[in-house]
Amino acid sequence: MQDRRSPLRGDLASARAVRALLEIQRREKPEVFFLSETHLDKATAEKLKRSSGGLLLIWKKEVSVQCQGVSRYYVDVTKEEEEEWRLTVIYGEPRWEHKHLTYEAMRSLHSGSDLPWLMLGDFNEILFHREKEGGRARSQAQLQAFQNSLMDCGLVDIGFIGDNFTWQRGWIRERLDRGVANTQWNLLFPSAQLKNGEMVKSDHRPLVVETDGT
Repeated sequence: MQDRRSPLRGDLASARAVRALLEIQRREKPEVFFLSETHLDKATAEKLKRSSGGLLLIWKKEVSVQCQGVSRYYVDVTKEEEEEWRLTVIYGEPRWEHKHLTYEAMRSLHSGSDLPWLMLGDFNEILFHREKEGGRARSQAQLQAFQNSLMDCGLVDIGFIGDNFTWQRGWIRERLDRGVANTQWNLLFPSAQLKNGEMVKSDHRPLVVETDGT
């Protein structure tokens, strides 16, 4: 059976991190691999598949992927299987005063296509108060801004298997990384599962999506 797994999220700041990512690659055998905050220089990144700033998307040569657009916040592609669908990998603006730029980018992407759509990565924001433990609480206005952006894009959280929190620094834990999809994508892949993997040389967990749920 074709492997349809896409592990996401990583950090290439050190050789130890690279080895950890290679271990994830060997274990999961992904078709598509997304890294954010790569810290790769431009020349190195250009030798790989598709990059934008600190974002890097890599895929197997036998996989049919067409790049639709890149920005500082996302890489947007279409993937052809039995039916064409859309994948947007994202790294959200970490600063509250600039988060509206991420949400504007999401809304702009939504207006450009009606394909089955999966968006995932590090949104750098939580949806609900229960997705944060320790540290200063988010305001309801912050949560509502994120919730509104997903609603406007017709995207809903696809759930997860594993630990509730995907990011940890000291005693603060948050669910910053997630997958969201539109109704068409959920109908196309009704058995899809997202797993919050184990933290390996990073303060984020890798996300692993299996579209066939096996």
